[in-house]
Amino acid sequence: MDLAGGPVARGAAIVPMPMIAQAARGGAPVAPRHYGEALRIAFAGPPVWLDGCAPRDATYGMRPGRFTVANPEDLEPSLAAIAAFRPHVTVVLDPPAHPVDALRGLPGATLGVLVGALPDDPTSLEALDRVVCFDPSLTGAPVGAEELWRAIPPPVSDALFDEVRPLRHAPRAISIGSSSPHRETMLASAKHHHDLLQVIHGVHGEALQELLRECDVGVYVAPGPGGGFGLQVGVHLAAGQLLLAGDLNPSHGLERNIDYLHVDSPDGLAHVLQRLGRFPGMYQRIRVRGRLKAEQYRASRLFARLAGDLLADVAAFGSPRASPP
Repeated sequence: MDLAGGPVARGAAIVPMPMIAQAARGGAPVAPRHYGEALRIAFAGPPVWLDGCAPRDATYGMRPGRFTVANPEDLEPSLAAIAAFRPHVTVVLDPPAHPVDALRGLPGATLGVLVGALPDDPTSLEALDRVVCFDPSLTGAPVGAEELWRAIPPPVSDALFDEVRPLRHAPRAISIGSSSPHRETMLASAKHHHDLLQVIHGVHGEALQELLRECDVGVYVAPGPGGGFGLQVGVHLAAGQLLLAGDLNPSHGLERNIDYLHVDSPDGLAHVLQRLGRFPGMYQRIRVRGRLKAEQYRASRLFARLAGDLLADVAAFGSPRASPP
């Protein structure tokens, strides 16, 4: 668990990170980094993922830069801005949403963060040095001649973290996520009888921060039966909210009824909200524990460590990514 800039071991090899400047792939060099120099990491992607997952401030020995790529007209200015930033590492959020040629031309060692399932056409992933995902069951899945590098929990932007506030009144709850039949079924009774705000789409950045500050309880319902682990899980915990959730699959280290309160039915959810209305502080211990556990999802900490590992891995083992034409 070395931070960026420290020596990282893989097998018997120990690579001193800061002095490395080797070819990432096809002869494209990674910019050298000297001791004491901040690790420059460029984050590129749609606004909703940048606001939710990318760090803003320099910390943990890195200097982040955020570059919006949401529409074709954003592409050229964003690529120019990324090149001027001279990143050691470029992180692409949701790589299947970007043109393959643009991904091949990105500077530095490149890391793709797959936010959903493995795409049918993996061409966009083959254009990157390494690719991570949020589902551990996909680790090692083939991507062309290579494999998905590793799995990570969905990172939570540092801007979404807040303190746990004491509860002295009936709490207001919030549920974030696009509408689906399973979600609507789970939330129907709770929305009818309790103060539960359902946010379906279109809220991120400062507007999302405001909503999170106004609520004390976060409700996560997976899109379908069988459970899941969306970005919302870490966001609710980071905001200092009591998390009510169904099965978390994968769990990413969260313990049921210790870090979050498990609910498995519409009536069960409504019953918990009713009890909280009468006894607001009854689950405060779980709320505090969940906020502490959210630190493992903090984007700055997670990406600083991941970028250091990436540079060491690329320097030691190379990358098959083809050079730009």
